Amino acid sequence: MRKKKMEHKLIKKRKKWPWILLTLVLLVILSAGGFWWKYGYEIKNTIADGYSYSQGLKKSDFHPRNSTVIYDRNGKVIKKLAQSSSDYTPIKEINPKISKGLVDVEDQRFYIHHGVDLYAIMRSVGSTLLHRRTEGGSTLTQQLVKNVILQDQSQNLTRKLKEMVIAQQLEKKFTKSQILEFYINNVYMGHGSYGFSAASDYYFSENQSDLSIDKIAMLVGIPNNPVYYDPVQYPERTKKRRNMILYIFNQRGLISKKTYQAARKKPLGLKLNEKKYDNDVSNNYALSYAVYSATEELMKSSGFTMRYDFKDAADRQAYDTKYQQEYERAHGQLMDGGYSIQTTIDMNVQNKVEDLIKQTYASCTGRTANGKLTPQVSSTVVDNKTGDVIAVVGGRTTDGDQFNRTINGYHQPGSTAKPIVAYAPAFERGYLPQSTVIDSAVGNPVVHNWYSGYTGSTTVRHALENSINTIAYKLAAQDTKGTYYDDMVKMEFARLSPTQKLDPRLAIGSFRNGVTTTEMASAYSSFSRGGQFIHPSNISSIYDNDNDRYIYQNTHMKKDVYTKNASYMMINTMQSVISDGLGKDAALDNYKYTAGKTGSTDDNYDSYFVGMTPDFTIANWTGDDKKEDSLNASERQLAMKAFKSVGEYLVDEMKQKDVDFKKPSTVTVSGNNLSVNTKAEKPSIQDIIDNDFSKYNTNQANKNENRLYNLDYRIIYHLTKKEEFKRERKVQKAIDKYNDNPIIKESQYNKKLDELQKIRYLNSNVKRQSAKNDFNKQILQLQKDLNLSQAMFQAAKDNKKVAQYESEKEAIEEQREKKRQNMVDKLMPQYNSQLQKVKDAYKNNDADKEDQKQKLIDIMNEIRSYGGNVPDLKIDSNGNSTSTTN
Repeated sequence: MRKKKMEHKLIKKRKKWPWILLTLVLLVILSAGGFWWKYGYEIKNTIADGYSYSQGLKKSDFHPRNSTVIYDRNGKVIKKLAQSSSDYTPIKEINPKISKGLVDVEDQRFYIHHGVDLYAIMRSVGSTLLHRRTEGGSTLTQQLVKNVILQDQSQNLTRKLKEMVIAQQLEKKFTKSQILEFYINNVYMGHGSYGFSAASDYYFSENQSDLSIDKIAMLVGIPNNPVYYDPVQYPERTKKRRNMILYIFNQRGLISKKTYQAARKKPLGLKLNEKKYDNDVSNNYALSYAVYSATEELMKSSGFTMRYDFKDAADRQAYDTKYQQEYERAHGQLMDGGYSIQTTIDMNVQNKVEDLIKQTYASCTGRTANGKLTPQVSSTVVDNKTGDVIAVVGGRTTDGDQFNRTINGYHQPGSTAKPIVAYAPAFERGYLPQSTVIDSAVGNPVVHNWYSGYTGSTTVRHALENSINTIAYKLAAQDTKGTYYDDMVKMEFARLSPTQKLDPRLAIGSFRNGVTTTEMASAYSSFSRGGQFIHPSNISSIYDNDNDRYIYQNTHMKKDVYTKNASYMMINTMQSVISDGLGKDAALDNYKYTAGKTGSTDDNYDSYFVGMTPDFTIANWTGDDKKEDSLNASERQLAMKAFKSVGEYLVDEMKQKDVDFKKPSTVTVSGNNLSVNTKAEKPSIQDIIDNDFSKYNTNQANKNENRLYNLDYRIIYHLTKKEEFKRERKVQKAIDKYNDNPIIKESQYNKKLDELQKIRYLNSNVKRQSAKNDFNKQILQLQKDLNLSQAMFQAAKDNKKVAQYESEKEAIEEQREKKRQNMVDKLMPQYNSQLQKVKDAYKNNDADKEDQKQKLIDIMNEIRSYGGNVPDLKIDSNGNSTSTTN
């Protein structure tokens, strides 16, 4: 009976197993079906994109591009910027240890797989899940596709899928040897170097065919992370990476154990060769500025967003790190060739401006300890009508000094900050030039004027004419919302400090990180355009010859900063600085309508002057780069003298008419008094349309809306109004869901990226153009915010690694110091014993006294080599000694 029961239970269990198995199969099928329903459309489109992209690929896409050519304003070639075409090395001429070592380290199954290595992918997934350790699953072919073809560093499913499709198609088109050649010649190696040949030349000043195995190992280790394994910035971590590569070389049989052990002990052996990059434009300030501007435009075209406002110092540092990485990559792209850059450069004007400034500073012949002329100069000239940079002078000479101060020369602007920080915002709040303010003690610590004491009640005009610090401080302090800081963010001051958002001391030039003459010139230039800022640049357009498209075209887009009324009052008040104030020496002899502001800093390390006519603005700085020497009285006048000299030339060169700055119809001038009458403002065409034809516009809008709903959607898209709104609601719902769960840790990045991609595909089904555009703007902003979050997470990780590295370094140094001290302690008894022997030998006039003395000297040198301190000795014939401190 019992046996039958057991058999019955066994039969029941056996009957259950098929159902359990069937259930599991159904669950798998349903899950796969759900996944396909959710992502199938996206996957199919991505695969189709991959096939479409790969069809147009050809061998020439991986070869060196034509040189990047820079043209002047008349279309004349003024410079070719590119690495030599000889940097592209055919596979037969590539050092075989580079190609073999690269395969051994990055893709051991390179000659087996067909572009995608499923085994490597599974190994990578397993390592991530089981060991919490990230290992790369990408083949060399995939890396080539990601970095050269797609140029997309994002981590998401669609990009990865497209990469895999193209990689497999690439393997069908080209041989393994060709693909390896493409990779070796195109991979980014840091510091603007693309390919192993360029990297070998840059880091070692050697041809790649002549490299020793330790240098090859260092280069092979860089592509994994060119920023983290940067030999210049992080030599220690690069050396560890190199030694690990050498170990792999030994394990794979590429080198012997003896070679491995010898190679890992060698230093990195860097011998940087920067001539290829720096010397191309180092002797021409206008060209170096053009390359800088073009590089930033390439960064923007790749999705990088320039920022000028930051939450705190950490946010600022994270951005700076990301900026530097992207700048080097974009600069490398530019140098790699393929672009045509049209500029506003007129070399005749540029050379003349340089000559005039050189003549102005001719009497200053002093030099610093490193041989550079002092004081130095920076000058930027801006065309007020277009915002274009006409000329830049980044120093006294480019001979032995390639530093372009118009780009990177950040110095305190002194009182030239007052118009943009204190006075223009005050005029917007209702102040007039004749308004009175009290010159009295203010601030903590107290703000001092350039003269002793205070003058009491004074007008705003008089305060600017005589550069009264207390007045500027008070006007800025009244701006409790810090609009002056927001204005400077709009005008793209690059090194604003987040801690100074509500700091009135900015009004007297106390910028923590300084400003450039280019920033000051473009800010002042905004006053001439009624308060509209234009990004300063000497670039007209950038054309990508390989892809037949414009990367950038300068549309001179205007950004409202100040009102027209405030801008004119600011100019009118600055004209008094030239006619009646501290700027009299800057007055132009051939033009009377000039405005400007002087500036100097504490201890007279810096002298500034920014001046303008209706046609142009010039910002000049004079000072010592390192603030080691103060300017004397005559040197403090140089900024104004340079303005006068260059300004008079430009008035003639530009054939400037003797006409004053344009006054808005709302401003009335009566002597030095100005008043504002808003009723006098003439309505614009848009105002007339809005006021007089509003009913007509409304009717037209309604007609257009009905036509859009009842014609376009029915005939073209076969959609009703209800159906279209349903699609739009899906997109908005997806956006709202995305915003409800903000990213708080790096592990969420890929998921958020996938969510964004889903929103994009939902939006592709939206047919109402205005709604589609609105969604696109929202999606773009979400993408920018997500990229910023990723950059911040990465920066935090890098900071943590650096902190760990510093801690390890400190521990090692402590250990070394302890060892050195132990050695000194061991040697001191020998020293004392030998010292006595020497004394006795000299006293007794022993034959070996000189030998005994030499032994003592050897012991002393050994003690000192370990950081110990022993005195130098003089021993007379009687064995008496005297010591002197070494």
